[in-house]
Amino acid sequence: MTRAGLLAAALLGLELVAGMQAYLLNTVMPVIGSDLDAKDFYGVIVGSAQIAMFLTMPLGPYLLQRFRVDRLLVHLSWLTVAGSVSSAVAPNVGVFVAGRVASGLGAGALATVSLAAIVSVLPAGWRRAVLAGFSVTWVFASLAGPLYAAWVTSVASWRWALVLYLPLLIAARIVAARQLRGTMQPGTDKEPLTLGSAGMLAGGVALLSLVGLQAVPSAVAVTMGAIGAVAVIFAARRLLPPGTLSARAGRPAALATMGLLAGVYFGAQAIMSIIVQDLLGGTTGQAALVLAGSGMGWALAGLAASRWPPRTSRAYVCRAAVGGSLIGLGLLGTGAVILTDDALPRITVVLLGWTLAGIGMGLVYLDTLNKIVDVPPEVDGVTVPRAAAATILVEAIATAVAATLASAVVGRAVAVGQDANPAVVILAVTGAGALSLVWLARRTAMVHVVR
Repeated sequence: MTRAGLLAAALLGLELVAGMQAYLLNTVMPVIGSDLDAKDFYGVIVGSAQIAMFLTMPLGPYLLQRFRVDRLLVHLSWLTVAGSVSSAVAPNVGVFVAGRVASGLGAGALATVSLAAIVSVLPAGWRRAVLAGFSVTWVFASLAGPLYAAWVTSVASWRWALVLYLPLLIAARIVAARQLRGTMQPGTDKEPLTLGSAGMLAGGVALLSLVGLQAVPSAVAVTMGAIGAVAVIFAARRLLPPGTLSARAGRPAALATMGLLAGVYFGAQAIMSIIVQDLLGGTTGQAALVLAGSGMGWALAGLAASRWPPRTSRAYVCRAAVGGSLIGLGLLGTGAVILTDDALPRITVVLLGWTLAGIGMGLVYLDTLNKIVDVPPEVDGVTVPRAAAATILVEAIATAVAATLASAVVGRAVAVGQDANPAVVILAVTGAGALSLVWLARRTAMVHVVR
């Protein structure tokens, strides 16, 4: 196999592990909450790694300018391992969160490094193959992640589930590092660090995560949430390319579309296992099945989207309209069934609704990603590596805000024995957001030339 082929295989392996990691925590979080008596810490558990990622994500380009990428991949991997092991042996939620923070510190810097390798080192043909192959890996991850988490938790414990996959992660990163040796040397152009804005972003998400704590009075929680949201918006405006938050026509609108997609889908996904296990009384296995159904829907629809890409802007807008409608209907239907009588097969309906949302996500995600990384630099002055970094950042911001706030609000309700209304409201809001995708898609399809 050629060097590019080995690198592509390693990157696909890393994507598989990343997919399994994403499903792992979502599947077993209610079990962790029960075991550590920390259901009101759902928001903190979800947000802690994201907060740490924001602190180190700006270091990705900085580190690439000064150190060899192969060494970065290997050394930062050990920080991820240390964090996972710490969480696995945690006697209380404080130690668990500390381990999540350590894992996030390593993942933040690696996120930019990994995507930079895809867009800067791989030839165009291999790059497209890897991006399309990510959909294939999610077919396996959508099955392997939840089923792995549920099976290991049932036969051993959630603690073992957090560490048994780590050898695969280390092996894939070592292979990738060896293939990248000598391809991305430290650069001479020094970009200013954006640690101030990243710190504000992390602080905003941290405030959102604390909204769920029972010890925080409701009025104070609402105030903290508002301040946190303002801080995130202010920081995102400084960190993202100009025009992203206003959805300026062209690539900025594509980034805004990606942000909305991530916020809607991952915000709902963060509470799906909580809905199944804490609100509907289901098992970890049933939660795994629900998560796997949506992941499979996303993966298979993504494969179809990569096989038959939209050839015109109108086709892209039409597909986005269909995908957004499927996401919205799936989330609204899931919210509605929570309020029905428990004699109905509610978990089965949740499975169908969430799978429908996954199919919608698959129809839109890859096309939007290509709209970001394939636009020629002369159109808006944004280089491909910078566009790739912006993609990672906008997804991370939207996911962190939506997932942290959703899990915090629902976790607080579960901890104090309230009804399911907060979860229903969140699903209604995210479903309505999905229905607005068509407007952003139209803005994305427009070309804005900077003169």
